[in-house]
Amino acid sequence: MNNHPQYQPQYQPQSANEYFDSSQMHNTGAECQNQYMNENYAPSHMHNNNAQSPVKQGQEGQEGQTQSCDFNPDYAPGGRYYSIKVHASKAAVEFKADITRKGVITIRIEAASGANKSYDWKNKISIQLTQLGLIEFLCAFLFIKESIELKHYGAKNDKSLKVQYQEGKLFVQVSQKGKKLCGVPIPINEAVRIGHFALDSYLKNFDNISAEFAVQNFNRAASLGL
Repeated sequence: MNNHPQYQPQYQPQSANEYFDSSQMHNTGAECQNQYMNENYAPSHMHNNNAQSPVKQGQEGQEGQTQSCDFNPDYAPGGRYYSIKVHASKAAVEFKADITRKGVITIRIEAASGANKSYDWKNKISIQLTQLGLIEFLCAFLFIKESIELKHYGAKNDKSLKVQYQEGKLFVQVSQKGKKLCGVPIPINEAVRIGHFALDSYLKNFDNISAEFAVQNFNRAASLGL
């Protein structure tokens, strides 16, 4: 691909296979739906906040430790049920693979306030990113934009997500009207992993787009102020 020398992407994986399992990288929405309907797992448990891996019927997960990141390596980085949870002193946030009603593969962000290694997941804030929202999210977690803000999510348009680069970390804020704001600092190395995970989910909506090509497009759009 010929790249205009004026627009060099800030983040350039050498190939799609550098970070992702090519055998799972370009599933269509329909294929993904079939994967999620695997008879071994209950769809109602896809967003169980107490689990880092797929939850079998009757199985319960356990909370992680404060100020930590945990995941199940058996399902990373291209696993069907992969998720990343980050804990801070006053809140926790989890990034999960998800699929919309129309079959678009995306991610869901869930956050809960708490303290002393205990988080109020029963009153969590949950945001399923739209296609455009996922692109904005990627621009933040691939370090293309210093900050993004997504508003008017949810049935009542009362949920929002803000990501701001700060020295050595990305600070994520998830909010909903009537609930306590959840703010979680994410170390840069963990933010990189979350960015790879989100990019993998995005690419599964396309059959023949590489990670390099997609990131070049994101950088080009950002340079135009989009």
